[in-house]
Amino acid sequence: MPGLVAVFGDKDNTANLDPLIEKVKFRGTCREKDCDEDCQSLAVLNNVSLEYDEASSATLDGYIVFSEEGAALQGSEGESKFSELLQKKGLSCFENIEGEFALAYLKEDGSCLVARDPFGVKPLYYTIRDKTLYIAPEIKALVDLNSPIKEAPPGSYYEKGKGWIKYYSLPKVVKKNNLTLEEAEEKMRHLLWLAVEERMTDVDIEGLGVYLSGGLDSSVVAAIASEISSKPINTYTVGIEGSQDIKYAAIVAERIGSKPHVYTYGLDDMLEVLPSVIYHLESFDCAYVRSSIPNYIAARFAANDGRNVMLTGEGSDEIFAGYSYLKTLDSEEEITAEIEKFIKNLSRTGLQRVDRMNSAHGLDCRVPFLKPALLELVQQFPLDWKLHDFDADKDEPVDKWILRRAFEKELGSKVAWREKQQFDQGSGSSDMLTEVAEEAISDEEFEKETAEAPVPVRNKEELYYYRIFRRYYPESVLPLVGRWTKTS
Repeated sequence: MPGLVAVFGDKDNTANLDPLIEKVKFRGTCREKDCDEDCQSLAVLNNVSLEYDEASSATLDGYIVFSEEGAALQGSEGESKFSELLQKKGLSCFENIEGEFALAYLKEDGSCLVARDPFGVKPLYYTIRDKTLYIAPEIKALVDLNSPIKEAPPGSYYEKGKGWIKYYSLPKVVKKNNLTLEEAEEKMRHLLWLAVEERMTDVDIEGLGVYLSGGLDSSVVAAIASEISSKPINTYTVGIEGSQDIKYAAIVAERIGSKPHVYTYGLDDMLEVLPSVIYHLESFDCAYVRSSIPNYIAARFAANDGRNVMLTGEGSDEIFAGYSYLKTLDSEEEITAEIEKFIKNLSRTGLQRVDRMNSAHGLDCRVPFLKPALLELVQQFPLDWKLHDFDADKDEPVDKWILRRAFEKELGSKVAWREKQQFDQGSGSSDMLTEVAEEAISDEEFEKETAEAPVPVRNKEELYYYRIFRRYYPESVLPLVGRWTKTS
């Protein structure tokens, strides 16, 4: 994924982007703007060929969808349109925009405006040192400033002197609605189609790829993309030889007529990339490192194959109650609270994994399921449409029931009703590193090191990752590490 870098100082502080850009230069080609006698400086890193207006006061990473036009605008088009809307409507303009973006804007009075998209698909961190605001897409770019680093809150904008102000709040669950199941499915299908189309409009089809695990979510995105495209799309699948993901992805690829690209790997490949994965991920959480390894390998494969924009099914599990452990909770209130927590934490969990593993290879990865209008619709669905007890022979409800039902025709019943598996499970790699860690770390070492660690380290595999993490990052960044609370 690309990235936004900015420094907002004052007349006594010269803005210097170079140290920040050097740490994240793998994200793309740097396009820099210097403003206001060098005390303000903006830059965007992007490998997609876009025009940027060097004279514009705005710098945009990603794309913005303006509700009055419905088109996804990037580069100078997006910057110009945002500047025009801001001047016309003021900060209320954020009520009429969505997309996947991070942007910075220098006002005429010399003050700055920084904003992040509603879910935090685009990464954004900041620190303030010597009255200068530093903005970067990754923690590693700011570490050497030796100043407290914070994550910019999703769905918020920053004004100097006022701090971060929320412009988007996650929609609450609606207890009653007038939608029939058929109406809900039709609206959901329309919004998903629109979300995929928005994320494809600016991309040459030869530069586009879709990650396809053969699971429900990625298969839905791939099926829609293949219908939108006038040419066969490129799909990418990775896994251990004979894994379930490879088996099911082949079924989907044949059904939708895509160009399948399949890469198999083993334990040696995983151990080779592990340090790079943890460095780029900026996390040691066991669940996220596990799932990031196949993500990293798939991204490297796609980038080497000439792709520059990828689509993913990330976000579906969060909004459609796709995690298996939700079925064990006792009440609808508990499940609803967990789903809300998932969505709020996406920017430092699943979305961080998607961003970092793709940006490590200069790829822009887009997330169709995280279209605000889609979440607002799904929040109107009764829980029974997500976790559905429709089979008396099963001991537990079927997750993502309405999504499975709505796309059974495109995917076929075998794929549409495939049992949910985490990426590391479906790709076949989930237990390999557990065994490595068990052999590498004695019980005595585990007890001693976990007792001394300033954060919980829950098992030997996580300690194995934590040791690597601390080679790259100081203790001060640990509060920024997102955690999956159900790691065993």
